Amino acid sequence: MNKKAIKIALAVLIVLLLVGAWVWFRNSYSKEVLKLEILAPSEAEAGEETIYTVRYKNNGNTRLEEPKLTFEYPEASIMIDDWEDTDDVIVRSDRKVEMSLEDIQPGEERSREFRAVVFGIDNATIQATARLEYKPRNLNVRYESETSHTLKVSGVPLTFEINLPSRVEPGSEFSFDINYFSRMEYPLTNLRVRVAYPKEFKYVKSRPSPSFDESEWEVGVLNRGQGGRIEVSGIIKDSSMQAKTFEATLGFWQDEKFIPLKKSVRGIELATPPISITSRVNERSNYSASTGEYLHYEITFMNTGDDLLENLFLTVKLDESVIDFDTVQVDKGSFQKNSGTILWDSNEVSGLRFLPTMEEGRVSFWVKVKDRIEGINPAIRAEISLSNVKERVTTKINSRVSLTQKGYFSTGPFDNYGSQPPSVGSSTSYTVLWRVNNLHNELENSKVRAVLAPGVRLSGEVSPKGDYLSFDLGSREIIWDIGRLSAGETSEIYFQIVFDPQPDQKDDSVELISEATLSAKDLWTGSMIYSGYRGIDTTLPDDSSISSEMGIIQ
Repeated sequence: MNKKAIKIALAVLIVLLLVGAWVWFRNSYSKEVLKLEILAPSEAEAGEETIYTVRYKNNGNTRLEEPKLTFEYPEASIMIDDWEDTDDVIVRSDRKVEMSLEDIQPGEERSREFRAVVFGIDNATIQATARLEYKPRNLNVRYESETSHTLKVSGVPLTFEINLPSRVEPGSEFSFDINYFSRMEYPLTNLRVRVAYPKEFKYVKSRPSPSFDESEWEVGVLNRGQGGRIEVSGIIKDSSMQAKTFEATLGFWQDEKFIPLKKSVRGIELATPPISITSRVNERSNYSASTGEYLHYEITFMNTGDDLLENLFLTVKLDESVIDFDTVQVDKGSFQKNSGTILWDSNEVSGLRFLPTMEEGRVSFWVKVKDRIEGINPAIRAEISLSNVKERVTTKINSRVSLTQKGYFSTGPFDNYGSQPPSVGSSTSYTVLWRVNNLHNELENSKVRAVLAPGVRLSGEVSPKGDYLSFDLGSREIIWDIGRLSAGETSEIYFQIVFDPQPDQKDDSVELISEATLSAKDLWTGSMIYSGYRGIDTTLPDDSSISSEMGIIQ
């Protein structure tokens, strides 16, 4: 090739390089000119509403077209934005929102807010992510910028704990409690309690029964100020001295993943203690108490070891939520009201001073259950401690159930008829109300009974319409079969009766219906519950429009 041709080729190459560089620079774009950030608190309590502000700014000289913003809420969160009526949202799921935006002009800054209730275990970190996809003007390529924000869960306003005895004997059945209570403003749904047992533990029973297998319970909805208890019984067969660990977790399912909120881990030691402790309440080893009742506790302890025990110290810790501390009386011991602890020492009880092998000692005390208590499935839990041996005496408390029976002429869902006072030779109708109020525990086989007096019959009018009364013609007994009654539930029924006065009843008031009685089985304690309410006569003491004189038969 001659020199002239070489010069021409070099010139063409230089031109091509210059044109390519011009095209490259014209079409080049740095996505760094788009500033994208998430503004949100660095910490939040579980159940707290958190606002995520996604802010974006075009720091370049080119308009950004067809922008699409995607925001992914943290995994352990619940979206509380309502995007259903928003035109720019094109994709929505439980944790992800994608929306189309208006073009972003050079120098323009805008923001969008996303609200969520965040959850997670204490000190956990959860992450939200934002992505902005766009196309610079005059370019056919799309760019994407991404940023994230990490938030720390600063606390979980839930009480959740396992209460285990410190020691159990291998092969002996024992019970432990799982207690939970919410102080969270946001209502929790789809809650589950899961327990990881040691491999040597054999599940026997629980109350309530597990929802799925022997280690998972469905709590459902838990509002602020609500709580509950799960009582599990089982056996550890391993006879080694090694401590066994139980782990319970409270959480909820989201996107087929379990989100933990609170954990409790406790250990239990296996050993054959040198002291055996037994207890009786009101002379029974398995006693169900009632509100307002006095209870006599008798605690017996035996030296089951090979050595003489001396100078022992015994304590019982009581729960003030169910026990009236002003009523505590102790035999040969002392009661510290501020801590709720009864103490016996070797100076007061001879069995604590010297306890030879296989010998017994005994202490006792009296308490009164409070007249009014709060909560579902209440129980008295007395924690006994003697020479490093700890036992719990659990006395379940029966539900407080009240029955009301009232009679009316001028009020109620029915139009009553007949004369007042009632007259021989004519009929007078009345309305009877039965109301049952159940406070603490779930009941089954709940029934209310009463007997109609001679000359009184049912009219067939009942309210609510779906309820049913049965009547035995021979015994003249009315039965209202309620069935199950939940804790805190009130159930009532109105029915109409008709009275036909007889000549021998003239100049006197007459009983229309006998005393009403309620019977039901308490599913928490297993006991039968009874309640009664006075009968009703023609004076109708519950109807202010009827005087006692108007109840005298004419």
